[in-house]
Amino acid sequence: MSTVAILTNVRSRKLRQWRDVGLIAGLALCSGLVTLASLPGPVAGPAVPLAVIFPPWVSGEEAVARSLATGARLLRQGAVPFVVVLAPEAATMPVARPAGAMLVLRLDGLAGCIISSEAEANRL
Repeated sequence: MSTVAILTNVRSRKLRQWRDVGLIAGLALCSGLVTLASLPGPVAGPAVPLAVIFPPWVSGEEAVARSLATGARLLRQGAVPFVVVLAPEAATMPVARPAGAMLVLRLDGLAGCIISSEAEANRL
């Protein structure tokens, strides 16, 4: 093989590698954007309960105390002690994030995942 053919083959292989990297990066970026675009936006209407998720090492009593310090009304604890369910006073009034909370989630469609079956049975 000639030197020109070898260099052309190496260049062609490098171009294919960069093309593959670009395709993978573009796919990852597009799927992230599609995921963000599909998240629900603000909903007007009645206040939706919020699940406040603390790190697992936070005790249930401490999670409740931190949640009550925000001024929100406590509905119940979740299936595990470090999850607390709060009720905001109004849909337009945001609940302050309790100190040390990892996540604050609206319970529109997540109630079955976060609320224990015992708490749900007591509510009915």
